[in-house]
Amino acid sequence: MANAALLNQKLQEVHLVNKLDQSGQVQLDNSVSLNVNFTQDGTRCIGKLQQTLRDKAFAGGKFTMSVELVGVFSCTGATNDEVKRQIHAEVYDQLFPFMQAHCTSLAAGSGIPGLMIRKIDMDPSSISVAKNGSPDRDPDRNPDGGPKLTLL
Repeated sequence: MANAALLNQKLQEVHLVNKLDQSGQVQLDNSVSLNVNFTQDGTRCIGKLQQTLRDKAFAGGKFTMSVELVGVFSCTGATNDEVKRQIHAEVYDQLFPFMQAHCTSLAAGSGIPGLMIRKIDMDPSSISVAKNGSPDRDPDRNPDGGPKLTLL
């Protein structure tokens, strides 16, 4: 049975542009990305959740909000792909409320009250697990290109 417990989370990066010049409704495009990296022994992982909202009507960027949230988790049983997929979904479930609160607060602070992002249903069978040393990835770097972190 997979199990992930959130140890710590932080808001790592925020980009916000609000150049809307009139009140009313705004149609937004929404994209979500989650990467989870496991320690070699499978006892810890880092999840990076990215949420991006953009206005549909103005491709030039009248409104754009991009938020990156990082969480550190302790894990049990993350030694095979099936368990890693389950933990991936658990990481999303535990980070999402923080992401939702940050996005709502940022939007309200920029003059757009009532913004509420929706949680997506994450099916563990649709999650891909990259193997260490795969040709498209440097084993000494994280997927975002940064150096690997040592979890204490």
